[in-house]
Amino acid sequence: MQQYNYYFSNDSIPFDTITTTHEYKENHYPIVITQPDTSLKEPKYDWAKGVWIENAAESQGEKIQKLEQEIQALQAVKTKLDSIVQSQKMITMLTNEIVKKGGIQ
Repeated sequence: MQQYNYYFSNDSIPFDTITTTHEYKENHYPIVITQPDTSLKEPKYDWAKGVWIENAAESQGEKIQKLEQEIQALQAVKTKLDSIVQSQKMITMLTNEIVKKGGIQ
């Protein structure tokens, strides 16, 4: 008899491998037919999204730290863009003043 490996995932048991003689063609809660990515330390299946996610607390901390770094980088870009906008406004204002006064002589 052929045996099949599947993956069990729910809130009580985030990940477990099970072997059965029954062949599943699609997911049937709480059985998932696709193996989680091996990079996940503690995989858990997100049934709402239909994907494996990281369930390890330390990985959540790593993700938060990475997001904080990305936010800081985006804030730096925003600050630079704000400065450029201010400079462009100043140039436009000065150009308009020059045009009002009859241009450069």
